[in-house]
Amino acid sequence: MSSLLFHPVTTFAAGVLIAVLTIIFFLSSCTGPNTTKQSVETYRTAMAKASESGPAPGSPEEKVALENFGNFLKNVGTQAYLEEHTAKVYAPGAYLNDTLVTHHGPDEIKAYFLATAETMTSFELSIDDSSRSGPDHYIRWTMIFAAPKLSSGEPIHSVGISQVRFNNTGQVAFHQDFWDAGQNIYGQIPLVGGMIGIIKKRLEE
Repeated sequence: MSSLLFHPVTTFAAGVLIAVLTIIFFLSSCTGPNTTKQSVETYRTAMAKASESGPAPGSPEEKVALENFGNFLKNVGTQAYLEEHTAKVYAPGAYLNDTLVTHHGPDEIKAYFLATAETMTSFELSIDDSSRSGPDHYIRWTMIFAAPKLSSGEPIHSVGISQVRFNNTGQVAFHQDFWDAGQNIYGQIPLVGGMIGIIKKRLEE
């Protein structure tokens, strides 16, 4: 019996089990309260604050506003561009939520995107389509980026939509992204990605 207990295979299996249980305990202990209702309320409040109608539909001003925002999205990985254009594109007090974090105002938004750009080795975004409903513009995009800490630095492909409201001068007052951050960010982190995969399999059963 003692030889079985101290067999290398048994020791290895026990070590793996302990490691998995430790990770599960750590992740469960890090789980915070359910804040989904508050998140939706924050989203709706931010929309209400950005209630200006923005440039008229089909106007030259609307075209310029959309071009400026589209160019900004395409250059999120370029630090020099961010330094020069963030305050031109985003209005004072602008709201940004990219499903990962929430920031307000051009200074916070610029600092966030600059920090993000530093983590990436490549970034490419194309605008696939856009439409308007009342004051809201919906811009559909495809993004390909690479970061050493995600997926071993291999390119990550993602699609998403940005909901945007412009103020009357054509600056972004409200910007909400909708995309699968779970798959494309958290799912690409070692260990965390594996745990997400296990949870997805459990939900599919």
